[in-house]
Amino acid sequence: MNKSALRRKFSRWPWSRKAKASTPSASSSIKNAMSVADQAQHQPGCEEFPVFPPPPPKEILDNKAEYWTKLKARSYAVPRGVFEDTSLFALYRLYECNLLDQVRPYRDALEAFWRVKSWAVRDIPDPEDNDPARYAFLAGCTYLLVRSFNERVKLGLRRDMPSLLTSDEAEELKRIPDHLRNYEEVPGWAVKAPPVEELLSVPTEDGITLNGKDDERADMDFLAKNILLWTPHIYFT
Repeated sequence: MNKSALRRKFSRWPWSRKAKASTPSASSSIKNAMSVADQAQHQPGCEEFPVFPPPPPKEILDNKAEYWTKLKARSYAVPRGVFEDTSLFALYRLYECNLLDQVRPYRDALEAFWRVKSWAVRDIPDPEDNDPARYAFLAGCTYLLVRSFNERVKLGLRRDMPSLLTSDEAEELKRIPDHLRNYEEVPGWAVKAPPVEELLSVPTEDGITLNGKDDERADMDFLAKNILLWTPHIYFT
């Protein structure tokens, strides 16, 4: 099976699912009360929380199946004891699912980041990560964010807009002068992040490794950090 076919097999992040709204009937009130009591007694385990920073690239790549199983077991987006998400936590999550080439999760992560209008890409704090490969990969992820978001900005879209627009509204947005559009920028620390000394080759989910730096499928921004990565599918509507 080729890469494009395999990419249709997706699993959503557990913590990205939205609970369905429901109105309980009188006959279900006792069951609902018991459910609430059960939830109140539930003590989440360590496996339900992410640990930051996550492992370096090589450690994740050497244990892809096991690491993906751990990610699917998560119920929360931030570490235990933390009660607010941040752009840096979001960047590390993007790092994880891009390394694993899990397309649906990293596209969900991109869209979730877009929806938080206060998270300007250029303002993502410097992680000051002490692992050179992880730091370089994080830097590459900021380029993905900028490219993905600016493609939408070119259409006149803004991060504070509703997700659904009429065709007339979409056409009106396209007429906005380019100088009035809020294009995203890569953080300064990401621009300065040095490339890894030894080429880091990242296989696809189905194990395909690119042929080398001259492979036209390679992502150029990651290649600048000496990371060989199949160009991710980062554009969403």
